[in-house]
Amino acid sequence: MSQANRMLGGYGPVILAQDFDKEYISAFEHINQRAGADIKPLAGQSQVVNGTNYAFYCFVSPVVAPGIPKVNRLELIVINQQGDQYTELKDRVFSEPVLVPPIGSFDSVALRNDFSDAERQTAEKIESMIGVKYDILAAQQQVVAGLNLAFYTVVEPVTPNAQAFFARLDVYVNLRGEIENEDLVHIHP
Repeated sequence: MSQANRMLGGYGPVILAQDFDKEYISAFEHINQRAGADIKPLAGQSQVVNGTNYAFYCFVSPVVAPGIPKVNRLELIVINQQGDQYTELKDRVFSEPVLVPPIGSFDSVALRNDFSDAERQTAEKIESMIGVKYDILAAQQQVVAGLNLAFYTVVEPVTPNAQAFFARLDVYVNLRGEIENEDLVHIHP
């Protein structure tokens, strides 16, 4: 964590869920009890304040009856821990909205193992770029004259003292499969 964040009380670097320690796991267990939804953490950050705030970037899959379209989404859920007490401070959806059926809009959020061929190929191109390390965790796509892709990723600049952060990487892929435009949007707790 950078010295500036320690002095200002800001959030520390984003860490992947696979690297959560017991404190992160314990805090997440208190939000993973929402009725009607399966919640999977993708990454998280912490902030020392009056207690500790945990910001979780989560894949949320609603539990629906058969035949009802399932619209997965990404949410940022912030929890405050004071001793043994956990309180949810806020949650917000940060993935692109989806119309049902998704004609003309973005589709439901897909995790990395469920990417379409176009999402997988584009993600591999992006992750091979030099100067920034991307851990692409989820994606959405919108069919246009080509594809609009929204990748949800942990970004780690490869510069001294750089701090990893969570972001949405908006990409336009033309009809030839070439990346034409990119826009990186930070997602803050």
